Amino acid sequence: MKLKQRIVRGPGIPTASMGDIAFLIIIFFMTTSIFSREKGLKTILPEKGQEVKIKSENILTIAVNPNGEVLIKDKIVAIPEVRAIVSDTLAKNKELVIALRVSRTAPYKTMIEVYDELKLTKAERISLIPVKEETSK
Repeated sequence: MKLKQRIVRGPGIPTASMGDIAFLIIIFFMTTSIFSREKGLKTILPEKGQEVKIKSENILTIAVNPNGEVLIKDKIVAIPEVRAIVSDTLAKNKELVIALRVSRTAPYKTMIEVYDELKLTKAERISLIPVKEETSK
């Protein structure tokens, strides 16, 4: 009589529910994670149809031309000088509104650097003004 040989199986890990476990772990981490909501420029927009009139002596216009040059009162200044000029002007006039006028073709980095300088001066009233540029035909 011949004996049947036994097949020895090693211990194994059941993987039938591995997909369910992975899915539950993903859901757990998605619901317990904190997502940063504050990204980009913080802006407060006026109500629809609301128009605010500001005296011209209370407006400081800062422009960034297509070449990336920063102009304050039609004078070209370096980006680090922006903070000193705006701080002095804010000290003299507490009602000052800064109008940041950036060309569409200006380097984005320059606009952000100027905006950062304005934020460092604790300027609270900054207006971003679109520039309508002529298209060549």
